[in-house]
Amino acid sequence: MFKKMMAKLGFGSARVDLVLRNSEFILGDTVEGELVIQGGAVEQYIKKIDVQFMMAIRTKQNEYRQAIATIPFACNFNIGAEERKVFPFRYELPKDLLISSHTVAYYFVTNLDIAAGVDNQDRDYIRVNPPQRFQNIIAAFEQLGFREKHDSRKFNGYAQEFEFFPTTFLRDRVKEVEFIAAIEEEQIRLLLELDLPSFGHEVEIKHEVALSNELLADPASVADYLRGVMEEMVDNPHAYLHQRSMMEHDHHHHRHGGFAGAMGGFAAGLLGGMILSEIMDEVMDGVGGGDAIESAFDGGDDGGGFGDFFGDMFDGGDE
Repeated sequence: MFKKMMAKLGFGSARVDLVLRNSEFILGDTVEGELVIQGGAVEQYIKKIDVQFMMAIRTKQNEYRQAIATIPFACNFNIGAEERKVFPFRYELPKDLLISSHTVAYYFVTNLDIAAGVDNQDRDYIRVNPPQRFQNIIAAFEQLGFREKHDSRKFNGYAQEFEFFPTTFLRDRVKEVEFIAAIEEEQIRLLLELDLPSFGHEVEIKHEVALSNELLADPASVADYLRGVMEEMVDNPHAYLHQRSMMEHDHHHHRHGGFAGAMGGFAAGLLGGMILSEIMDEVMDGVGGGDAIESAFDGGDDGGGFGDFFGDMFDGGDE
């Protein structure tokens, strides 16, 4: 009787553990593992189990969390004292997620609904990486002497932005290079933005480029191609000011339709309009703020945050 009473209070009750085979995945990968239910001190009735795949987005001031998917397990059963039950787990990641960064985190929350008892929960963090052909673009920028900024890869409410500054190539002519990307089956499209210093202020020029999978197979070839594109942009900036006006009006004002398929569109479709408005306001205003409570990045409900699990993905700060 005492054990049953304690189990109802959560002491010595059944527990759930989602055991994943890996912790790092590529966009579109299938996450596989096992759902382990460990019985407690007494027999208990399990009403329901579900696993939520969660996304957390951190801005300078706030942190926003959103369920991407809920994976239900259509089962209810009794689990005996100290009994162990194991169920297979599979979930296919969407191909158009934001990739993990210091402002974007992903985790699974497993909920064990215990009848007449305290429910149990498990949290497991994963890292979502881009495909190799996209990583070759980052490598190409590095070969050209560009360094990725610490606050790169943030979500602006419409797309995920990648930001670099030059250390050798174009160092005296370009202050910053940014791009958003659309990952497609046969190619990756980039919307390049170069910030040029001009009489005490900056001039932004933009150009859309399409990189075929054949080109993307070799980072050196991508670097050569991007070198030519950026040299042309810098040498003829007026030609690209018009492109910016025609192509990017929607993106510049954070509206849909400016650059179809850009990384971040999936997140924009999930988040409510009010949250998106807050994110965009923070990005445009550059406001600061305190740390979020129970952050998914620095320690959550179980004390094992994304930041602790992976650490900072960048080795240094910006210029």
